Amino acid sequence: MKLKRTKKEVILLLFLLCLSQLIFSQKKGNEKKDFERPQWAGFFTNCKSEKIDTERFPFIKGAADRVKWADIETSTEVYDWSKMDYQIQNAVKGKYYYYLVLWTGPHSPEWIYEQGVPKVAVKGGKGKDFFPYYLDQNYINYFHRFIGKLADHIASLSEKERNVFAFIQPAFGSTGDRQLYKGTPIDQRFKINAQQYLEFCSRATKRFYEAFDKPELKHIRFLFNVDNESNPEELKGAKAAKAGELLYANWLRQNYSIELRKQQFTIAIGYQTNGEIVQDNELRPSFFGLNGNKPEFVRGEFSKFGQSEIFLENPIWNYYWTAISTVDRGLDLWEVDYNTVKTGKYDEGFAFASRYSYYKQPQSSQYAFIALRDVLDSADTVRFPEEKYGKAAQSNAERVNKIEAEFNKYGAKVGDLHAATSLSGSNYLYEAKAMNDVGFELIARNYSRFIKQIDANDTSVGLWRVGPTNQPFGRYARSFENTSGRNRMSFDLDDNFLSTKRSITLKIIYLDKGIDKFSVHYDSTSNPDKIATTIIKTNSCKWVSKSITILDGAFTNKGPRNSDFSLVNEDNEDDVFHMIEIMKNTPKN
Repeated sequence: MKLKRTKKEVILLLFLLCLSQLIFSQKKGNEKKDFERPQWAGFFTNCKSEKIDTERFPFIKGAADRVKWADIETSTEVYDWSKMDYQIQNAVKGKYYYYLVLWTGPHSPEWIYEQGVPKVAVKGGKGKDFFPYYLDQNYINYFHRFIGKLADHIASLSEKERNVFAFIQPAFGSTGDRQLYKGTPIDQRFKINAQQYLEFCSRATKRFYEAFDKPELKHIRFLFNVDNESNPEELKGAKAAKAGELLYANWLRQNYSIELRKQQFTIAIGYQTNGEIVQDNELRPSFFGLNGNKPEFVRGEFSKFGQSEIFLENPIWNYYWTAISTVDRGLDLWEVDYNTVKTGKYDEGFAFASRYSYYKQPQSSQYAFIALRDVLDSADTVRFPEEKYGKAAQSNAERVNKIEAEFNKYGAKVGDLHAATSLSGSNYLYEAKAMNDVGFELIARNYSRFIKQIDANDTSVGLWRVGPTNQPFGRYARSFENTSGRNRMSFDLDDNFLSTKRSITLKIIYLDKGIDKFSVHYDSTSNPDKIATTIIKTNSCKWVSKSITILDGAFTNKGPRNSDFSLVNEDNEDDVFHMIEIMKNTPKN
């Protein structure tokens, strides 16, 4: 039996249907907004006494400041904001953004100790020898009061001055790091257990959110130095200090939206370090939003690693390839000292890092790239079987030597065998004496966003240390190898990068060595293997770039090997390539 509906019921149903569609469209709109690239996304440098020159270095989006509580509250409730205000005014004049990390803890004013806060001596740490006792109620009261005064002062600034703020990084302990003490308290009464760590940091976090809950400060977000959320097993096995950090990370993520995050080691300080794939597998889901959440905006500073021997072997290569690595691994704000930036020697890498900042979804990204390289990972028992190369252990020097010997003809070299077989992470990057092309548990692939090479090692060979050493590109490369029949490199562009047929610019960086030619093919609307251009080399023996505009790209994987585009050898000469980059026309910055 059919039920007849009254006129009022029909009107109500239509109203509810329209309302649900409106809510759904709003949700979609909000979802899109969540992933929008912030205006301040890009490369940052640090604040100095001089104004940053963004005309000379247009890739600089902002400046990073370290604000010490001791420099501002010089005596109880007497405030001197001049140093911070000077940097804010420079940002307004220079038309760049600004953020600060608030240094408290060992950078607290001396007068707090005169007011009864215990001074805690530590041993076995680096840096400061004394810290305040964080759990002392006087310290908490003074600290929370200062947070409120900081918010009040920023709110009192002019609109132009407030608008240069990108974000603020709250810090509760030693500098912006997670530790409260760097070292162990000599007096055991001042030790802080995991639960006390959680309570102290969570109360301070709440205080920040409360103090900055002002109409003038709604645009300012917080960036936290925090881990991924941990499971009970991780918490159970962690040492006391680490357990506190994990507890706090869980609490923070459960109570607040973590949009901005710090991660320095090892993604901000170098590339191809032993053990890097373990960290990459752990962090990539949250960095890129592969876990169902939105991608996190990630910052990290370069710091002292530019003075390490491995880096100084060729800084031009190493700044550049660190920049490319940071993009591949999901870093959005790479911060490098302005004294390094203003040399002008490393602009290519810094501009690259700035260009890709927070373009983590193909549909909204203006750019896609692939930097071609081969990686010799001694942990790979499929490529390097144990029966031929020896047991796959990092300490197995014989295995490393055998792999090096096989690829030496392509330029591969192990410069510091001790580092290759015994060091990992930041220790490797700081202590290694020379670059190594064989390592253990490496990210063993091309660096890329939204472009993949199809059957890379079957269709090309990797090269190391190739081309002029005063150009940044040649730390790695890939080449045709006519003698083994590898004369065509094929690539797949992420299907979501181009929602419809549109004009793109495809840029190729290649080694201009020899006088023969290669061609670029692509899947067009009329021909799945159409020739875009043929490039004839001039034997300048330098890395050069060539840009091609494509107006009729289909990119539906109908080319050879289900590819979207290819590089094809047109003769017997082996052409060498560094990068392919695709830009939507016209890109938005």
